[in-house]
Amino acid sequence: MKKLLLLLLAGALVPVAAHAQAAPTPAPATAAAPAPTPPVPESKQEAILPTGVVNPAAAATTPAPGAPATALVKRAPMTPAANPNAIKVKAEANPATGRLTVKTDNSGPTRVELTDAGGRPVLTYTMMNGQNPAVLNVSRLPAGSYIVRCTAYEKTGMRQVMIGR
Repeated sequence: MKKLLLLLLAGALVPVAAHAQAAPTPAPATAAAPAPTPPVPESKQEAILPTGVVNPAAAATTPAPGAPATALVKRAPMTPAANPNAIKVKAEANPATGRLTVKTDNSGPTRVELTDAGGRPVLTYTMMNGQNPAVLNVSRLPAGSYIVRCTAYEKTGMRQVMIGR
């Protein structure tokens, strides 16, 4: 009996589900609603250049047949907001002397960590005043790319340096 009721219920729901998935029919236009404006062909659109000048459509080129259509005006990339917890780091490696000079804009104690390409720390130093440069001996490190990471409380800053080249 339960199976028969479930079968009847499923049979009644299938047409309802099919109707719900069908594309909605457009509502009839009323006299109060304004008629929609037809879309302007891409060949007749104007573009505003970054200088503020309007680029007429006559100067626009049309894509080749079969090529994807591209917009005349592209969005500018978003500039990320400045991080208030960032430290400016200046790091210069001198391969002749095997020394790395690190200077930050932080006025208090700052931890300087030099990591290799794999992210493993190879040298750690604590500066008491970040505005006075710290000179680190890197003559024993293999040549390559390293990351200088400076940390002071919640503030951090990084810089990539090349050592030994």
